[in-house]
Amino acid sequence: MRRRCAGHRLDASERALAKRISDDERREGALIDVPSSRAVSSLSLVLQVCLGVLIGLAVWEVFALALNASGSTLGFPYPLDTFERLGEYLFAGRSLYGHSIYEHLLASIQRLIVAFALAAAVGIVLGSVLGYFGRIYHIGMVPVSIYQMIPGLAWLPVAILLFGLGDESAVFIIFAVSSMVITIGVSSGIRMVPEVLVNASKMMGAGGLSIFARVLVPQAAASIVNALRLGMSSAWRVLIAAEMVVGTGLGVGYSIELTRDLLDYVGAFACITVICLVGLFIDRVILASVERWMRHRLGVEER
Repeated sequence: MRRRCAGHRLDASERALAKRISDDERREGALIDVPSSRAVSSLSLVLQVCLGVLIGLAVWEVFALALNASGSTLGFPYPLDTFERLGEYLFAGRSLYGHSIYEHLLASIQRLIVAFALAAAVGIVLGSVLGYFGRIYHIGMVPVSIYQMIPGLAWLPVAILLFGLGDESAVFIIFAVSSMVITIGVSSGIRMVPEVLVNASKMMGAGGLSIFARVLVPQAAASIVNALRLGMSSAWRVLIAAEMVVGTGLGVGYSIELTRDLLDYVGAFACITVICLVGLFIDRVILASVERWMRHRLGVEER
């Protein structure tokens, strides 16, 4: 009888303990069940971008008012006029000199993807070699720095001699500029990895290739992503300039050249707005998301 009572008391104490643990879990769950830091961070990013855009539009409006009030003969486009024209290009089917704005944009993005893929491949490989082999770094960085100092349009004579006028010349100019930017960023990132990590890996028996793949690349991953981000920004800027001078016949930069020649500055500003929006999306959405994911994988930032 005592054993049965003792067992009954034991069961009751176990049930009380289980209830208390369950209550604690519910309280912890209630504390955890709040908007995640990721959602808060995304909302904060959207607000920051919107605020930055509003500031830019306000500066544009004030500048246009001041310039037009001074008696400018051509008339500086206002933001409202520009966005009205942009809406016609995007939604009303208004042609941009024989082609839709989507055809111009698609042609530009195709050139960008081809050129940036080539630049990323060459920049990552060359930057990794220069960053890993310290003996050739200072020698190899001399030509890289020289090429990197050449402005994008200064490559135009070389591009025309190699490929003539057309898409190939535009792709070459983009590649020549952005590949050097990526090379410098990747090599610097690898060289910034603490030497103590490399020495520790060697003491644990790791070889050269294993150290490169398992130590240097993961530790420099954030710098590599940042180098790609800078390379993409450079590629997008050079793309527009290249399309304006190499006679591609289609593209956002080419459309700006046409609108300028015909004194259609509202149309030109609408094309510039497209360039800004696409560039902002590439940098602040696509590449920034990749960078945040990489930083989360490295444990330096909450997702």
